[in-house]
Parts: sequence; C-alpha cells; structure tokens
Amino acid sequence: MKKSDICAEVLKLASPIVQENGCTIYDIEFKKEGGDYYLRVFIDMADENAKVSLNECEAVSRALSDALDAADPI
Repeated sequence: MKKSDICAEVLKLASPIVQENGCTIYDIEFKKEGGDYYLRVFIDMADENAKVSLNECEAVSRALSDALDAADPI
C-alpha cells in the first residue's frame, strides 16, 4: 500500500474521533525515519481561539490507537 493510501485511510478513521474531541486534523504524516516508519496525526482545536491541551491529545491518541489496531491500515 502506498503512503498516500495509508494517510487517506487514517484520515477516514481519525476524522470522527478527532471531531468527537472538539478538534480538527491539521496534517497526517507517515514517513520513514532511520529504520522505522512513524505515523503522526497533527490536531488543532476547532475553535481558533482555543489551544489543544494534553487532555485532547491523550483522548485522541488512545481512541485512534484502538481504531488503528482494529483496522490495521499499515
């Protein structure tokens, strides 16, 4: 599977999770660093005047991790 296909699949999985937590997806990155591949989902708050807190990061990360484990897009 191509990197762009993986990012598109992750976008589908992540969008509802991120929205449930009052955030938006800023970017998705899947790239090789050293010998390993890393998937990063960057989020921002839906409200432009608010900042993403550790609580939102944690909630999105945990829920997205479970969804990624179940779907296994990589």
